[in-house]
Amino acid sequence: MKSTNTFLQINPYPLIGLLYFFLGLMIIVFLFIMFFSFYKRKLEKRKKFWEEAISSVISQVIFYEEDGQSQMETKVDEKLLQNSNFRQYFIDEIIHAKKNLFGAPVSNLKKLYNLLKFDKDSLQKIHSTKWYIKAKGIQELSIMEQVQFVKEIFRLTNDSDELVRNEAQCALVNFYGFKGFRFLNVIVHPISQWQQIQLLNYLHDAKTTDPEQLKKWLASKNESVVTLALRLAGFYNSFEVYNEVIQCLQHPDQQVKLNALMYLKKISPDDTAEKIINCYNFSDRTVKLAILSVLEEIGNEKQVSFLLKQLHDNDDTIKLASAKTLSCLHPMGKAFFQTHLFADQNPWKAIFSQIENERAA
Repeated sequence: MKSTNTFLQINPYPLIGLLYFFLGLMIIVFLFIMFFSFYKRKLEKRKKFWEEAISSVISQVIFYEEDGQSQMETKVDEKLLQNSNFRQYFIDEIIHAKKNLFGAPVSNLKKLYNLLKFDKDSLQKIHSTKWYIKAKGIQELSIMEQVQFVKEIFRLTNDSDELVRNEAQCALVNFYGFKGFRFLNVIVHPISQWQQIQLLNYLHDAKTTDPEQLKKWLASKNESVVTLALRLAGFYNSFEVYNEVIQCLQHPDQQVKLNALMYLKKISPDDTAEKIINCYNFSDRTVKLAILSVLEEIGNEKQVSFLLKQLHDNDDTIKLASAKTLSCLHPMGKAFFQTHLFADQNPWKAIFSQIENERAA
């Protein structure tokens, strides 16, 4: 009888193939890293060359003084100026420099921007189909104060893309101040609260205004236009639109009412507090709290009886706000807390105690 030995035989070829595969993959990764490093060094070298060329030109332009005879000259390689990437890098550097300068150097930078026809580059961007390129073009024209393109920019204040129209609106206000808000006559899209704040930040002249325009915007069907008009009326302390602002307290939009109250907190003839109270019962909780806060600033003893009634509101937050305002307007001040019929009962006891502690702090 023969004994047979069975040995496990392993085919080595698949393992060798797998080894070659990983070896090839490592070589590819190594080559990619080498190529990427080479490309990165090349870009850095090019960027450094560009920086030196541009900084030299900008330095000369900043200190240039016009003598009426010679014109500003720039020594920039024509081949470089044909490179779109270089041109964009140059534009970015001019804008960066302008943001940190003022006076004659700024004027010189604008001349350089136009001399190299960078304004055409920016104008071309605003005709792009891509929203981010369009927005960047508007921003460049705005910063470089290219007022000659205002018509093209004005058309974009109603653009379907929010960022594009925001940039266009800011550009107009940057160009003309209050007059730049003329886009409010045609705007159909809502203007966000953040955008309204941004627009107000572009205002530097608090004297020039047009009450008739404000009245027109306060009657707009676009609620955000009404809100912005109220902000503008407060910014310019425009008393001429006081009656229109009072009417805004009847507006169905909460934000409109709140901004109207902010205006009335600044501009408040003697009977303003009573006019505000007339709208109290028709307002929601947020507006009621805002009314009570405004009364604390502009109210007087005539509103004491109204405030005493609010101490019995079902909402404890209303009770607290009313008590705070009473402590300012009541002839007895915070001492009236001790004379209140339910001063020793909660929630009035806790409310009165909290107000006393806040004022003591």
